[in-house]
Amino acid sequence: MDFFTHLLLGFIIALIVDGPNFDLNLVAAIFMSQLSDLDFMLFPLWKKLPFTGHHGITHTPIFVLSVSLLISIIFYLLGWLDKWLLLILFLSGAVHIFGDFLGTGGVPLLYPLNKNYYKKNIDLGVSPVLMLFSLAGITSLIRAQIGSVYGLGAREVAFLLAGIFVAYYSGRAALKLYLEKKPESQGFTALPTLSPLKWKYARKVETAEEIIVYLKTKEGLKSFPIPKARKKRIRQCEDLLCTYWHPLVQAEMRFFEFPCYRLNCEEGRMEITWNSAEAGKVMDVQAIYENGELKVIKRFRKKRMRIQ
Repeated sequence: MDFFTHLLLGFIIALIVDGPNFDLNLVAAIFMSQLSDLDFMLFPLWKKLPFTGHHGITHTPIFVLSVSLLISIIFYLLGWLDKWLLLILFLSGAVHIFGDFLGTGGVPLLYPLNKNYYKKNIDLGVSPVLMLFSLAGITSLIRAQIGSVYGLGAREVAFLLAGIFVAYYSGRAALKLYLEKKPESQGFTALPTLSPLKWKYARKVETAEEIIVYLKTKEGLKSFPIPKARKKRIRQCEDLLCTYWHPLVQAEMRFFEFPCYRLNCEEGRMEITWNSAEAGKVMDVQAIYENGELKVIKRFRKKRMRIQ
């Protein structure tokens, strides 16, 4: 989810739960709605402790609960406790995680039991449609706080917006289920795209020897085999496929279900560009083998890899 949608959801929770100290609860809700994405401040730890990276430890229920309890205890000791504060803190942080769970990025929901990433692929990680709606929603709530919106107070507008969110995601979940049940899509996962009504289809098959990702494209079915020979030495261009298991590549690709790639090899230099079939990702992870050395570079790109 994008910044504005997380912000709007925090605003909605503060208004719905309400409480006698609304100003404090609103600030708490907005803070917790954004806290998980402040993991960029842990950047110095990302290479040594990959689980501190984006959508890592800060996107877990145990983190949200711990921070909520800590803040509530501090406010209690300061004598500023509102009985609704803990609930608002936890719900605002939990909704952030749940929103990312519904998207294409994924979150480690069951940490510390395991570090696996879970997601529903119902919408893009950052959806332009949802972002515009959230901007309009924030504006409506601010106006309703000052006066009213078509005769509705801020709390009524918050309930209305919450209902729209539930209807939106329920509708997209139903559409995704319908698309995946169609005979021609059996075995494939429907993935969202920039167009709300357009989906792409991917399938992953894993054997003891390799992972194969299949993508439906305009040119037909494309396949991306990835051997599981993790420690294979790089002697020829195809050996770059094993860099998928390189720790620095995994640190960026670990929560993507459908990895794909593009090979570009010439004399003296071999390069593979890793990406993922999940829509909305605007980052490449490049593994370059040159002069006997392997370099892994993450870069943001202006154009998406052509996999549709």
